[in-house]
Amino acid sequence: MQTTSYSLSELLRRAKEGSLTIPQFQRPFVWRPFQVKLLVDSISRSYPIGSLLLLDEEPGLPLASRSIEAEIREGYPPDDLIPSRSQDRAETRSYILDGQQRITSIARVFLNAHPGKCYYFDLKQMFELRGKEDTAWIRERQRGKKDPPDRKENNKLLRADVILNQTKADIFVSEYIEDSGDFPEFAKNRREGREAAAHIKGVFETMRNYKVPIVTLERESGVESICRIFETINSTGTRLTTFDLAVARFFPKPDLRRRWNDSLEDYSILQEFDVDADRVLQVLYLVASRRNGKYPDPTRSNLLALTPDEIEREWDRSARCLARTYQWARDYGARPETLPSHNVLVGLAAVRSLFIEDVNDGEMWKDYDLIRRWYFSKVLQAGASQASNYRIGLDFIALREYFEHGKQPDVATVNLNADSVLNLKRTDVRYKAIQNIFAMTIREDLLTGRKIDSRSVLHDHHVFPRNARKRHELPGWLLDGIANRVPVLAESNQSLGEGYPCDYLKKMADDARFQGTLEGLGRRLRDCMIPGDPRESTWAGGFSVDKFEEFCRKRSELIVGRVREIVGDSLRSDLPSGEGDEDEE
Repeated sequence: MQTTSYSLSELLRRAKEGSLTIPQFQRPFVWRPFQVKLLVDSISRSYPIGSLLLLDEEPGLPLASRSIEAEIREGYPPDDLIPSRSQDRAETRSYILDGQQRITSIARVFLNAHPGKCYYFDLKQMFELRGKEDTAWIRERQRGKKDPPDRKENNKLLRADVILNQTKADIFVSEYIEDSGDFPEFAKNRREGREAAAHIKGVFETMRNYKVPIVTLERESGVESICRIFETINSTGTRLTTFDLAVARFFPKPDLRRRWNDSLEDYSILQEFDVDADRVLQVLYLVASRRNGKYPDPTRSNLLALTPDEIEREWDRSARCLARTYQWARDYGARPETLPSHNVLVGLAAVRSLFIEDVNDGEMWKDYDLIRRWYFSKVLQAGASQASNYRIGLDFIALREYFEHGKQPDVATVNLNADSVLNLKRTDVRYKAIQNIFAMTIREDLLTGRKIDSRSVLHDHHVFPRNARKRHELPGWLLDGIANRVPVLAESNQSLGEGYPCDYLKKMADDARFQGTLEGLGRRLRDCMIPGDPRESTWAGGFSVDKFEEFCRKRSELIVGRVREIVGDSLRSDLPSGEGDEDEE
């Protein structure tokens, strides 16, 4: 990494000759006029505007790029005001990794290159606002059919690019101060007039001499280094994805942005689950690695090493299989807000693409229960959503071996007991995995008994309402815990509202007793893991506020039992106190 600085004129020279380009992954120019004016004002005061991050073009990492969004015109400013290119940078072209908004703004102002406007400096305001933090001296005027004049409004407005010509700008400033009639007070004190002119000329001199810090990445910088640096320095906080780089890497053929947009239209579930386009590339790479005999490690570097032919051949199938795998996860209770892990689905989608893409979902696995156990054992691991690319590759190998050679994948041990369930936080991936198990196994709505399936709109209902924290000083972490949650139909959640279980469960039991449906209610309660037997007359009393913590303990034990039904002997619940309840970080 090299650091240097450019003068304003050198930066303008590179912008004018087109040797600074913007990679396709960068967003368009979006700065509003006030931001452009703040930048120019900062330059006039010699305030720092931050360093620009450039990457010299590298044949081994070609990126599709576009020109700065400025209309460079001949004669603005005249070529003799822009320094010649130094010999050691004769043919160098650079990508702008960070600083597009600033460079574009500078070019639009000082090269008279705005598509529809022209920037002028108000000389009177520059004098009157001296010492004040104000940008009113920077003016915009609509561009007409003719070339904009150097000066406007009785010479009060001076076109921004003119200041690069020191002699011309100094003459124009002096003429305005002395001849415009805008400063009658200077007629009796010419010294004050000269001081006013000197102040304005000094501002222009500051701008001409302004130095912009430049950080240039070395050509041999790897993709990982480039991405890491971009994400750290980028002033917008925008995350640079592998897909962003791939769009620039392969454009115009294949046009990955168009392909991804087409996939989102074809498979709405990808948009529903907010799936990154990177996932399609990962699936595609895993499939290609199997066919090419390479180790399946879907790193950024490996994804960007895919060939255009591989992408063209495999994209549609990979996107389709990824979409069907998300549908599979939804059938297993996942919703966009409760999906435990995107990573675990990548290997499943790649195996589907290789072996079972055309098989009906109901027949897609050799052993339905085994794959279900494998999946939930994976997502019930602390930190499962943070699995590395290496782990994605290992999952793919295990599943591939199963389909190719019948070797069953190892099913991970799940460390979970009632204590750890009670202590799960909503950010913990295991919390989400248990929400999926709820949605998958609870088939009747708690309140109405209506059928629940993968298409149902579910809300997570607090069995004891959240207002009990203030009204009865119940612990908030338990109220928001998974032991106090049950998925119900949206309308049931609205109906139950902030009611207390000792009231609404009693009413449900009384109604069922009157209607002779207590047996059905009992089945529904067991389905929802609500403890106790509604046939007992004192049953609803077990849900009083003073028994809240006892309820949470009993329900945690029922949740552990439900998890065991899914993962079988993989569950280890005989843990020492405190073990297995670490947070996911």
